[in-house]
Amino acid sequence: MGTASVKKSQVICLERQNFRAVECTKCGAKIYPKALLEPHLTRHRRRQRWVNAELRKLQYTFAHMRDIA
Repeated sequence: MGTASVKKSQVICLERQNFRAVECTKCGAKIYPKALLEPHLTRHRRRQRWVNAELRKLQYTFAHMRDIA
């Protein structure tokens, strides 16, 4: 049960069947069916918001550590 990409990752071949797919521009993942691309991109955006929130917390902590020292 191997997979192979054809036509620049626009087609997913699985057991002699071809499926039309789209490629995520952010991570390069092939998404099938095309309707699942938007939820996939939503997960990217959610994770980026989480990373930004954690970074703000760290920046706040380091700023206060600097003020105390």
